[in-house]
Amino acid sequence: MEDNITLYMKKNPKKAIIIGAGIGGLSIAPLLSKENFNVEIYESQKTVGGRANIISEEGFTFDTGPSLLNYPWVYEDYFSSLGKNFYDYVKLIKVDPAVNFLWRDKKNFQLSSDLNSLSDEISKFSTKDRLGIIDFFKSSQKKYELAFKHIVTKNASNVFSWLLNAGFRNILKLGLTNSMHGEIKKFFEEEKIIEAFSSYSMYLGDSPYKLPGFFSILPYGELQYGLWMPKGGMYGLVRGLEKLNLDTNVKINTSSKIKKIIIENKKAIGVSIDNEIKYADLIISNVDSETTYKDLLGLGVNENKMTPSVYTYYWGLNKTVDSLTHHTIFLPDDFKKTFNQLFSENIIPDDLPFYISIPSKTDKDLAPKGKSSIFVLIPCPTISKFNENHGLEKAKELKDLVFKRFRENNIDISNEDIIYEKIFTPKEWKNQYGLFDGSAFGPSHNFNQIGPFRNPNKSKKIKNLYFVGASTTPGTGVPMCVLSSKMTKDKIIEDIEI
Repeated sequence: MEDNITLYMKKNPKKAIIIGAGIGGLSIAPLLSKENFNVEIYESQKTVGGRANIISEEGFTFDTGPSLLNYPWVYEDYFSSLGKNFYDYVKLIKVDPAVNFLWRDKKNFQLSSDLNSLSDEISKFSTKDRLGIIDFFKSSQKKYELAFKHIVTKNASNVFSWLLNAGFRNILKLGLTNSMHGEIKKFFEEEKIIEAFSSYSMYLGDSPYKLPGFFSILPYGELQYGLWMPKGGMYGLVRGLEKLNLDTNVKINTSSKIKKIIIENKKAIGVSIDNEIKYADLIISNVDSETTYKDLLGLGVNENKMTPSVYTYYWGLNKTVDSLTHHTIFLPDDFKKTFNQLFSENIIPDDLPFYISIPSKTDKDLAPKGKSSIFVLIPCPTISKFNENHGLEKAKELKDLVFKRFRENNIDISNEDIIYEKIFTPKEWKNQYGLFDGSAFGPSHNFNQIGPFRNPNKSKKIKNLYFVGASTTPGTGVPMCVLSSKMTKDKIIEDIEI
């Protein structure tokens, strides 16, 4: 039996305009279409995907941003909510070992979703920690289930509703009173294992010595559900979402840059594009909320702490690489100092942390035969925080440091092996994809920027304006952007006046 909202929407269909065809925009559009909204997406670039875009040149294919898929259950549930099968749209290839952590002393630690393999890896460092991984799994599983059932997937407009969703007792079980590093250290003695599991904090926008212990669930989520790559790279997911939009009657306009959001009596009534106003009953921005307020509304911006910016390198090599797995994270000798330099001193660390993805190891079609597609990501301070100039000169300097590290770790890649290269500096990320201050992953996830303290998915300043994606709740990362689409959709439906 149809509820009152559904009947009302069938009789009175509303127009929704979505600004940006990133993961969040592509995810919320079919949900609104199912609710009988007339949905139209406007994307400034020639291709959809936002920062999760694609470079395909000279036989090499690269994902511009996200490089691996985690939490496949999020996508399964999302497609299922629309009466679709995720695997009819996206083919997944398992990546195992999932991640290889590498230190200067040539020691390495490979994460695997196979518990026996993982235990053997840990035993290389500590036989006692082999038992610790079992306790870590049990504790993290409880935190993970509590988090996704009561907190991550729930709209909470204030602290009281947040506590009500989770229950005060459950909040205490999540490790929020401890740091991420401290929470992980409960289970392991070997510092390298603690560093590997703590390194996820880099993309959450702060030091693991400061981030809430709640985030210790991140390595567990990847170990439990595995790491995957869609066929064709992460852009295979984007293509699947694009097809889903077409199948659900969503209209996507590419090369269509919105100049501003039209406001009347503190209410969003449309958008300006090509000297024309497109009217709508509501506007959903998949652009960073800070960029939306600053550039599309001409309003002040909240002073949020942001995640780092990045230099990204896309290399086509004239050879295959035997000395690296699909996904490798190069960690520094002085872990704590590195995080302090990046997040407190706002300088590029002396001992450069970076990661490399070689997608052509998993999907041979992403590079010509006998060659490799390689993606390198180096975190750095955002544009306004960095005292030096972010540009190609700095990119070359950092590239030299990467090759120096390669030589130290006996990695068989040299500058002479590169036959194709493209570089994105923080300025390219800001200008091309509207990333506020060049921040690659949106606002940080320190305690006062999670849950009810994060940018809300409904504007407090402008009526009928909503947000979706990494800059709003629940947070950064591709699965979180998909989850944010349901949360924002729920908020929109809740606000419909019959």
